[in-house]
Amino acid sequence: MNRFEITNAPCQNGVDPEIFFPDPTETAKIHEAKSICGQCDPVTKNECLTFALTNGVQYGIFGGLTEQERSNLRRRENRKYKQYVSVVGEY
Repeated sequence: MNRFEITNAPCQNGVDPEIFFPDPTETAKIHEAKSICGQCDPVTKNECLTFALTNGVQYGIFGGLTEQERSNLRRRENRKYKQYVSVVGEY
């Protein structure tokens, strides 16, 4: 897995990293982590999400999305790609 470091994000300013790895049932922690992610500028947030998607990160909140939300996003994108290929064919 590639290493991802950001230095200008709110999550890097003294926030306990454990907040970004809550149990799926810990909704208060999930909301807190997403609130911190919501303070990021769009470019940084997108880089964080892209890192998680590209590297198949299975745990934690990255780019404001939980592992389940990232999984749903990947499924939707895969369906779109399959629909596209069925119409235009692979090249």
